[in-house]
Amino acid sequence: MDNLLLEAQNRIRSKRMNLVYNKKQKNPQSKYISNLFTRTLLSIILVLAVAIFINISDANLLTFKNNFFNETLAFTKINSLYAKYFGDIIPDKVNKNNALPVFDGKNYSNIEHVDNSYVFTLTSNTYSFLESGVVVFVGDKDNLGKTIIIQGIDGVDIWYSNISNCNVTMYDYVEKGSIVGEFSDSKAVLTFMENGEYTNYEKYVS
Repeated sequence: MDNLLLEAQNRIRSKRMNLVYNKKQKNPQSKYISNLFTRTLLSIILVLAVAIFINISDANLLTFKNNFFNETLAFTKINSLYAKYFGDIIPDKVNKNNALPVFDGKNYSNIEHVDNSYVFTLTSNTYSFLESGVVVFVGDKDNLGKTIIIQGIDGVDIWYSNISNCNVTMYDYVEKGSIVGEFSDSKAVLTFMENGEYTNYEKYVS
């Protein structure tokens, strides 16, 4: 009788251990599905909230347009907040295969401070990106000519102006050191902005 009782206890213990083991094995997949569902649900809620907000009144629509279409979005701050709950929205390698060559070495002979910008006299007509980031503007700026604005991963906006030819489009992710493009008269006009204020270049150029 004792042997039968001991055998029954062992079978119960074995079944219990198998159930715990199987539960642990299933947890990673269940957690992934749960996280995916939560992310999708929160994304839908966010889209619906924005849609409701802009449809309440014309004033709300105007506010939304002014802040999200006429101003530079704080992509790095948005990415930090989004990554906390959903994962990073800026990939490690975007457009890597189409990236222009990387320039290595000092490519300027002089830097002149003009108004709020810095004019780099280049030894050739090309220059490289000083920081990785997202393209948030491509177009003309008053008194600066054709301009590309890169919002760096450190949150600083760097304007590359006086460009004659470039190979980037809006929302491209660019790598530090890759070539910006060609500059007119071998002069790159760079402007540095942090938190809406002009700042200097020393952090990026030695």
